[in-house]
Formats: sequence, structure tokens, C-alpha cells
Amino acid sequence: MKLRHPYTTASIWSSGKITCTGANTEDEARIAARRFSRILQKLDEKYSKIRIKNWRIVNVLGTCNLPFGIKIVPFSQAFKEASYEPELHPGVTYKLKQPRATLKIFSTGSITVTAPSVANVQAAVEHIYPKVCEFQKPKDPEELRIDSLRGTKRKHYNTNVVSDTGKKKERKKTSVAMSDSDSEDVDDP
Repeated sequence: MKLRHPYTTASIWSSGKITCTGANTEDEARIAARRFSRILQKLDEKYSKIRIKNWRIVNVLGTCNLPFGIKIVPFSQAFKEASYEPELHPGVTYKLKQPRATLKIFSTGSITVTAPSVANVQAAVEHIYPKVCEFQKPKDPEELRIDSLRGTKRKHYNTNVVSDTGKKKERKKTSVAMSDSDSEDVDDP
């Protein structure tokens, strides 16, 4: 069964359990569960006594994209918590015991975190970031050029620097000027 708002899906089991997936917030999950139970109550007189019992959030999925790629083979070899089986899955599976979370780390810099709470997802990302920074893959200028043609915007951050917007604008202008001068050098024989 599916709802459009909030966009969620319910799996209804013969035991009476209902699993609701797809909500973006805890409030949306609670609203969706109430709507699903109300829909079932309206189906038939025999379902009119349906009540929500033992409502809980079991799993939270979070994703983040890092502004750099990751060398996943050396990363997986450096940490015992990491396992990489390229025949089974294109990313490294990194399991954390504290905070309890499982991370899927891809060479593109994309990380998917599965944890029992939002706080655990945040803590897992904060835990893994310094570790993956050691295994940064340099960006290919050709890849950046193709991304700019596609409309994909990638921002490159210096993680240790905090600056105001004026300085950021100056940096952008400088990088554009550099790329324009680089293209002129290529055109000249």
C-alpha cells in the first residue's frame, strides 16, 4: 500500500505487523502510520478495532556526498572494520560498533549510512570523515569539465578553513580566470 503524502510505502504482514518505509522525518513516519491504520479501519467492519501498538523507528538511512573521490582499495586494507568485495558490491562496507551504524563507501565519494537513529547517522559521518580524508583521490580535470557541461555542480572545499562569502566569491573568480587562461594556452600552438 502506498501514500502520496507523505510519500511512504507500507508492507502489511499476515501476523498484523506493518512496516512503513520512505518517510523523511519522524513526524512523517508517525503520520503515515496513522493514515495506513485509518485506511485499514475503513476497509471493513472487522478491521475497525485496529490500533497502533509498539510504534518505533527501527532504521534510518542517510547519504552524503564528499567533495572528493576515495581510493577504496587502500582504505579497505587499512581498516579491519572495512570489507571490500568488488565481485559482490562496488563499495566498501564499514561497520561501526559505537555508534552502531553501517556505512557503504563508494569511490565517487558517496557514503550511505544505515543506523538506528539520526544521531547515530550524524556520529558515524563525523567518525568516518577524518579516515576517508587520508585516502582522497585527486579530481580529474576532464571529469570536472564534463560535469560542468552536464550541469552537475561540484564544490571543492578546504575543510580546515572557514571564510566569509566575500572571500569565496573571490576564489571562484580566480578559479574561473585560471580555467580561461588554461584554455587559451591549449588553443595556442
